[in-house]
Amino acid sequence: MLQIGEEDVFGAEVNAASKLGEDVAKGSDILVTEHFRQHLGELVGIEFAKLDFIPPGAEAAYAVKYR
Repeated sequence: MLQIGEEDVFGAEVNAASKLGEDVAKGSDILVTEHFRQHLGELVGIEFAKLDFIPPGAEAAYAVKYR
């Protein structure tokens, strides 16, 4: 990922997030990439459901399930 100044961010993760938001997400969905999920670690009360759709620039994508 490349950040230029305080406003512009570019890279595969940004492109993958954009595709998830535009093409897959509905209503109150929280969708994340594999890279993001790996960096979160284990969180109490949070589960991840793997999506069939894998956006370009990501290894996998998940819907966040929370209580």
